Amino acid sequence: MFAYSVELALHGLRRFPKTTALAVMTVAIGMAASVTTLALLHMLSADPLPGLSRHLYIAWVDTVQAKPQNYTSLDGATTYDFKRLKMPDTEVLMAAHKAVEQTVAADIWKRVDGDAGRHFDEAVLATTGDFIPMFGVALRDGRTWTAQEDQAHAPVAVIDTELAQKLFGTAGAVGRVVRINNHAFRVIGVSQPYAPQPHFYGLNEWSFSGSSRESVFVPYRAALDAGIAPTGTDGCDDATDKNMTMLHVDPVHCAWLEYWVQLDTPQEVAAYRSYLDRYAQQQASLSSYGKKPQSQLLSVREWLMLQNVIPDNVRLNAWLAGSFLMLCMMNVAGLLAAKFMRRGTEVGIRRALGASRRSVMLQHLVEAGLICLLGGVLAWPLTLLGLALLRMQDQGFTDLARLDVTMFASLFALALLVGLLVGLLPSWRVSRIQPGLQIKSA
Repeated sequence: MFAYSVELALHGLRRFPKTTALAVMTVAIGMAASVTTLALLHMLSADPLPGLSRHLYIAWVDTVQAKPQNYTSLDGATTYDFKRLKMPDTEVLMAAHKAVEQTVAADIWKRVDGDAGRHFDEAVLATTGDFIPMFGVALRDGRTWTAQEDQAHAPVAVIDTELAQKLFGTAGAVGRVVRINNHAFRVIGVSQPYAPQPHFYGLNEWSFSGSSRESVFVPYRAALDAGIAPTGTDGCDDATDKNMTMLHVDPVHCAWLEYWVQLDTPQEVAAYRSYLDRYAQQQASLSSYGKKPQSQLLSVREWLMLQNVIPDNVRLNAWLAGSFLMLCMMNVAGLLAAKFMRRGTEVGIRRALGASRRSVMLQHLVEAGLICLLGGVLAWPLTLLGLALLRMQDQGFTDLARLDVTMFASLFALALLVGLLVGLLPSWRVSRIQPGLQIKSA
């Protein structure tokens, strides 16, 4: 039965070719517009670290000794809320070791010097040795630094293969020396380029960018010893020198470190949240600044939602493209209804010869599905063209506009769904044709 319906549907496609071509083009344009925006939204909302991010949480406690209205960045222009901590608090939290693993992170742009006078301005991540296994940084050679080296302020570094190639002409850079801020750091590890999308652990630097990423990882204590000062902060104590600028942040009295913990079970999450609450309650001195105890423990997904990482215009464009697809579907449904009803006499004869309403409806549903599948095939290159045009727009995230396997499959799944929706009413109407009236009129 189904094979016969397909045969009739293919025959129906060849009849009224102009109407068929117009329906295919209308479906293709609507689907291409919709899938283009959905593909970008899909890439932007993807899990930045599949398999790892569900165990990572950003921990924050408000310990900045300043009135709420003064709890702003040092430039006085923008209020940041990246949930950063002061270094003394991160030291206490890490010493307590209430999580499976914990680390800090702060991005700093510095000139990195290698052999033969080669130097480049690079993003340096001041962190701890636990960052590399916690965040899934893939080591090609060497190792990360140990907790003992962290405590000893050891001037060591892990660099990625691309920077190693630029500085030394080879990816085998373990044992070499790089100079950061005119201080020597021994390379103990070489990693693969690391650029999770979005850059969720340092949204103050960039959100989405495959080209901008940290290429150097160093112990944050050794970075401070080398005069590699933090350049961004959520706020500073009232005791901070007011002559300081954003380029010279007081690492003790300013909140500049993101603090991340690894928690593997819901019980560990609940226990750590209680620990943070107790730690916040201990900040009794904040009451004199008119501040109540505040603490938060946010998963990666909660963190990204709080920061509204996906640009509003991407969501708006997705809604507009979806609305455009609906409009195209309504037009195609009208075209199919007109096309099918023009076969009234043929359908009436089939019904008089014993064809059931079900078989008539199935034939026309299959024909609608084939039209929309052809529209999906045509929408594929149109979608690739739309994504290429998006990548030409330098908006900091459009370079992620790609059609992955999931969205490729979704394109044709959407084509089948559209075929079912647009063909349902026209197919039902043509199946209700009374055979006697059609034969009499013939």
